Amino acid sequence: MNVLARVGGHVRQAGDNDLVEGQTVRVSRRTILAGGMVVAGSGLPNPRRSIARATKRVRKSFVCGLNCSGLEDSPPGAPTLAMLRYYARKGIRYIRLPGRWEHFQPALGGGFDAQYCNLYRSVLEYCKVAGIRVICEPCHNFGRYKEKGQTYRFGDGRLTPAAFAQFWSEFCRRFGDMSCIAGWDLMNEPYDLAGQGGLSWQEAAQAAILAIRDIDGVRPVWVEGYGYSNPATWPAANPTLHLLDDPARNLIFSAHCYLDRDNSGTHYYWDEEARIGDQILGAPLDRDTGIRRIRPFVEWLRTHSLRGNIGECGAGRQDAAGRPGNEGWLAALDATMRFCDALDMPIYYWGTGTDLGTAYPYGLEPIHGKDAPQWRILRKYL
Repeated sequence: MNVLARVGGHVRQAGDNDLVEGQTVRVSRRTILAGGMVVAGSGLPNPRRSIARATKRVRKSFVCGLNCSGLEDSPPGAPTLAMLRYYARKGIRYIRLPGRWEHFQPALGGGFDAQYCNLYRSVLEYCKVAGIRVICEPCHNFGRYKEKGQTYRFGDGRLTPAAFAQFWSEFCRRFGDMSCIAGWDLMNEPYDLAGQGGLSWQEAAQAAILAIRDIDGVRPVWVEGYGYSNPATWPAANPTLHLLDDPARNLIFSAHCYLDRDNSGTHYYWDEEARIGDQILGAPLDRDTGIRRIRPFVEWLRTHSLRGNIGECGAGRQDAAGRPGNEGWLAALDATMRFCDALDMPIYYWGTGTDLGTAYPYGLEPIHGKDAPQWRILRKYL
């Protein structure tokens, strides 16, 4: 997410096999008739009717995962085995694991830091023990790289597609042997880049995809969108991103949807957000805000017959400061989850990690021994 750090769904044709987070799934006619996906060339399902039908089907591909933060921070904080086992007991089978480019590669184009690589690998090992598969997201960098007090951006002539490709080539060599890895997420929320902005990101992404495919021709590659990966503005911000070429034909486009006023995940009281309204779409902020924000992204996927997910989503746990109650936040989160479930569009909740702690309002860590209230919604989709 924008300040603290923010995050597959599928547009597919009837009868195709689909790779969902590393698993091959046969799409049945029954699933299509149940309204559980977006079929290329069709309109979006009516969310109310599709949601009702979706609850009756056997869920085959829907994923409710988590983001497990900490390793992207300075100093990095590693998720613990106890934390991962807690998530696994809740039914979590997939996490997205952020890291920081500069932590892996302290000098642009240089060697990797062995200590940090060992730390990241230790969390992957914990995930294997806990039975959790991992989407590696080692560049929680927003299209940037910092070195010796300078910040470089894609498109500025210094942070080049070649440098990004070199990083990903080495990263895949070092970690590609880990059986728990289910995919690679190229870069977190690129925004405000140099040159032609979105095109600068597209060129970097293309170079990284080809570098990954020289090492790994199987696992899916997640591509986040220019402009903080905002689903509501995705079509305008990413008019040609669909032209990316993957020799393995296994790209998953990843949008991030938070439920506060500006999709930043940095506002914590629902009543205040509802008074201010949706500053992204100029609409009321209500239980269907997530649905309205995700629709343009889904339409873009449908238009280009592509697959996608919501790689980050978050909601607060308190409707008003100093008063009990969380019905507003939880209703909006539930509506968003149901919409994604009806489309078989995997969604990864943001809000876990040692760095955030139990006080973080979007967090999922136990609070004085009690589950965070957001679990009341998430467990329905696990």
